[in-house]
Amino acid sequence: MINWETGEIQFPPRRKIQIKRFRGILDNNEPEVLIGAKITASQEMAHQQQMVKREIDELIPKYLLGYRDRFKKGKAEQFPPARAYNHAIDLKPDFVLRNCKLYPLSPVEQVEQDKFLEENLRKGYIRKSKSPMVSPFFFVAKKEKGALQPTQDYRELNKGTVKNTYPLPLILELLDKLKGAMVFTKLDLRNGYNNVRIKDGDQWKAAFKTNRGLFEPTVMFFGLSNSPATFQVFMNNILSDFIDEGWCVVYMDDILLFSKDQAKHREWTERLMCCLKKHDLFLKLEKCEFDVTEVVFLGMVIRPGYIAMDSVKLAGIAKWEPPQTVKGVRAFLGFGNFYRKFIGKYAQLTRPLNDLLQKNQRFEWTRECQIAFDLLKAKFLSEPILIMPDIDKPFIIEADASKWATGAVLRQKGTDGEWHPCGYLSKSLSPMEQNYEIYDRELLAIYRALMEWRHYLMGGKFKIVILSDHKNLTYIRMAQKLNRRQARWSLFLSEFDLGLVHVPGKSITQADALSRRSNEQDEVDTDNEDIVMLPDRLFIKRINLGMKEDIIDQLGLDDFHKSALEQLLQEGVPPIKSALSDWRIEEGLLFFQNRVYVPNDTDLCHRVVQTIHETPGVGHPGQWNMAEQVQRDFWWPGMTKFIKSFVDGCIVCQQSKINTHPMRTPIQPINATPNSFPFQTCTMDLIMDLPECDSMDCILVVVDHSSTKGVIFTPCTKTTDAMKIVELLIQHLYKRFGLPDRIISDRDPRFAAEVFQEMGKQLSIKHLMSTVFHPQTDGETERVNQEIEVYLRAFCSKEQTRWKEYLPLAEFAHNN
Repeated sequence: MINWETGEIQFPPRRKIQIKRFRGILDNNEPEVLIGAKITASQEMAHQQQMVKREIDELIPKYLLGYRDRFKKGKAEQFPPARAYNHAIDLKPDFVLRNCKLYPLSPVEQVEQDKFLEENLRKGYIRKSKSPMVSPFFFVAKKEKGALQPTQDYRELNKGTVKNTYPLPLILELLDKLKGAMVFTKLDLRNGYNNVRIKDGDQWKAAFKTNRGLFEPTVMFFGLSNSPATFQVFMNNILSDFIDEGWCVVYMDDILLFSKDQAKHREWTERLMCCLKKHDLFLKLEKCEFDVTEVVFLGMVIRPGYIAMDSVKLAGIAKWEPPQTVKGVRAFLGFGNFYRKFIGKYAQLTRPLNDLLQKNQRFEWTRECQIAFDLLKAKFLSEPILIMPDIDKPFIIEADASKWATGAVLRQKGTDGEWHPCGYLSKSLSPMEQNYEIYDRELLAIYRALMEWRHYLMGGKFKIVILSDHKNLTYIRMAQKLNRRQARWSLFLSEFDLGLVHVPGKSITQADALSRRSNEQDEVDTDNEDIVMLPDRLFIKRINLGMKEDIIDQLGLDDFHKSALEQLLQEGVPPIKSALSDWRIEEGLLFFQNRVYVPNDTDLCHRVVQTIHETPGVGHPGQWNMAEQVQRDFWWPGMTKFIKSFVDGCIVCQQSKINTHPMRTPIQPINATPNSFPFQTCTMDLIMDLPECDSMDCILVVVDHSSTKGVIFTPCTKTTDAMKIVELLIQHLYKRFGLPDRIISDRDPRFAAEVFQEMGKQLSIKHLMSTVFHPQTDGETERVNQEIEVYLRAFCSKEQTRWKEYLPLAEFAHNN
């Protein structure tokens, strides 16, 4: 510019721009260089494009450079193509169209709303509408301070929408598929739901109201109830081949590729990128990872063979302040529930916090709550690691139960030869479950563990070893009378190949800790002390069969009991006092001659008799033996007649016992020797061809012929010879009762053998054998054989290979 008055030339100020430093051109320690230059808009755009291209090329692997356009943000903002997966909004027939109020906006919110509308109108994601159905539009705060997220409130629309019940993948099931993977690639889809159009004709249903007018979305937005299902269908279908081949898992817009070797992994990654290009889908480069050995997927850190918690998500745990409201407690527990698989003792640690969530519960942050809160934070910050379950290797389950919860740990051997946890399980007991007997609670712990991990355990190659600190859990497989709950558990457990192993509680401290409640350690818990499972008959005096309360309740309604009490209270006539000397009251029960009086209630009497009659230690005895058994501990008027009627109607007895009144000549027993000692004269026989049990398939039966009629049952094999018979007699007869004077047997080759006869001569034992085809000579043993066969049929019909375990009980039942 020339100033003609002064004769001076004035130049405009030079334009100064600040450019970024290029690698290899400017030293890192030098400040930015100001360069005087004049550039056009096209030159500036070209420079920016060059920068983006360089950034993409540096961040993606070379073998994917042909797909660099899949990572460009600008290109991804195009309107999605029409697909077969367009989102339908189907309304219920009774749905009523609704209007909504308009919310006032602050200046900041107005700016954000206008920006949202302008951007989405430009992309074609929304359009102006005249819909009769509208939903509110408002903002929610983002994590970033001051940032706002525009949101449509579709709650009323969702209530009237027919639900799409297509399931989302189970996170744990997806993680299980990663077993054995060594290389990972994670891809994150750009624009998420916006990649799916809303079905033509349904856009008006999702319209929303603003102070700039009505707008309706043309693509799927967050907040619509069926959006997750529609999007998962879309992703599962376009990637179905890769999912079925077993090297790709998809959860919404998160895609994870995994493989065991690098070469195959690259081939699969290229195939998947080609598929995404075919369906015009784009990726967020900043959230993608390629060919790595450790990746964060669905909040979990995945390493070869291991799973850990995401340290980024745990970063704020240390500074998490104690909640001051129910909402704050719910937020903390929501975070914890996501990672509960990693935390032992979780149900117990969270119990005080969960109590704060109960209805009509006054919020009070107690010392117990603070302890639980601090312990949970410590557990999270310890960052525990789990190994991935491998169904081709054996599993061990450690299970335990306390008064408040059940706990379990699933373990497998790692490459170091040690048993590592695959997962933890901890669940609280309901008030009803807390009343279970300890062996039922221990069994419930096993039942819950098998239910939780059945997809690993069912149909496996190896026996599932269950470690428990309770010796008596095997009762569930031997009990003949189970309640409905036990029967249901037993049926479920029978589907698994289980091996129960008793170990001391200190050896399974993790599972034990899972079932302990940390804030109640002052109370002594003896649940896991060893309890000897005695036959039911031995519990009858203590009325521990669940009938004590029923008997006490019925006593108040029984006329006979009332009259007895009235007489007991009288202090008058001495004859009455004398007559009532056999009666007493103790712990709410009425005793007659030290036996529990059972009130005049048919159902209650039936339960008493049935419980004793079906106990393995008693063994379905006959009428008179049964009456003697019941009369030891109970009494009521007319009980003998009642017991006779019960035994006559017992279905098991009718099916198992033989007819003892045949239409032929009865067995002729040898006369008993008077004043003889036990087993001074004994009879002997073999029961053959039983189902094999611990390599045994035969029973040696020895009966005291003249004194006590007692028996000795000894398991043996069909191949047992005469010498072995002699050894068994020494082990089970001689050491207990001495040498017999006489032995009566049939003409089995073992008993007729020279060895056996010589033994009799040397020990002065007279051996009598029955005549040929006439076993009545040994009628005593034949009758006992019938009884033991009846007993085993009654108790082993469903588990015939376990008859050996019942022999001691059968011997006890007969001798008792």
